[in-house]
Amino acid sequence: MTTRDEIETRLLRAVEVAPAADRWGWLDERVATMMARPIAPPRGRMPSMRMLLRPLAVLAAFVLLTGAVGAALNLLDRTVESSGTPGWQTAWDRGEKLGIAVTDAGVTITVERAYADLNQVLVGFTVAGLEPPVSSTAEPPALEWTAQLTDPAGRQSERWATGTTAMGGDETGLSAVVQTWEGEVTPMAGTWVLAISSIGYNGNGFVPGQCTVGATDPECINPPRAGLIDGSWRFTFELPTPTGSVVPADVSDSVGQATLHLTELRVSPTMIAARIGLAVDGRQAMTWSSAPLTIQHLDTSYTIGSNAASFVGDPGDGTGDTVFFTTAGTDDLAGRWQIQVPALTYQSRDEEEKSLSGPWTLTVDLP
Repeated sequence: MTTRDEIETRLLRAVEVAPAADRWGWLDERVATMMARPIAPPRGRMPSMRMLLRPLAVLAAFVLLTGAVGAALNLLDRTVESSGTPGWQTAWDRGEKLGIAVTDAGVTITVERAYADLNQVLVGFTVAGLEPPVSSTAEPPALEWTAQLTDPAGRQSERWATGTTAMGGDETGLSAVVQTWEGEVTPMAGTWVLAISSIGYNGNGFVPGQCTVGATDPECINPPRAGLIDGSWRFTFELPTPTGSVVPADVSDSVGQATLHLTELRVSPTMIAARIGLAVDGRQAMTWSSAPLTIQHLDTSYTIGSNAASFVGDPGDGTGDTVFFTTAGTDDLAGRWQIQVPALTYQSRDEEEKSLSGPWTLTVDLP
């Protein structure tokens, strides 16, 4: 064996791995994706160096692959962390690792991880191949996309509330996106489908190739909205049965002529959802809100922001309720749950906003 052969053997052994059988297909797919991308010509590299590296092409491709995957996951890790939402971190840590890449219209979208419990679904994906517009303001361009999620029962995501956060990585040429769909998730394992039909930058304050920071040209100050790139990025993946518990409740508390009625708690590892209706003088209120509203479980307090809620049902037939969402959840269901509402604002049937002072206290004891 020559010295050159010995060097190559040592290098291959140094990076040798033994993935599980079900990961070989994923690795092959990612290798194919990376190899299909155009490679920029080397700069300042002598022809003799290019000839020397050719026998190590497989090793080089593997190192490139692991570097790209590592960069993508690291960017998504930072995106989840920057959201400041504990429930999202739990979902990300417990999510199924997928690594499904689809390329269309010159843009590659890779769904890296997905998670579902009874309160929400989280998907983390990266985007490569988009060139951000040249900035004319200090405000960075915002990434936009059109996505539809379909659950194993065929329900589509239009009925759910959504939350998103995104981050760009200049050093990787990637953008990382974390999106959640919040609502009543179907409690069944099966096939989920994520379909993205367009993606791009919103162009707010940008005109590609024309404007620079501080420009006063009218087209730079009020530029036309940049169009999204249309395409078809479709991802099909399996998720286990969503975890969590749905607890029917029938608990009320009245202060003056106003009565709050808790009808349901949904407790999952990433979120707690409380469905509460308001009746004033015996009539169901159209909508209502409270800030702050606190859910107490044992020694832990979960605060709900005024905008972390959605309206469900029909007040006309007495089922109009507000569902409040926390930003964190728990695996522990047993014990006393107590919801405290110090004050609230509601919309009457004549669409007038009115405020009331409490406090109202709703208590549920679970074995």
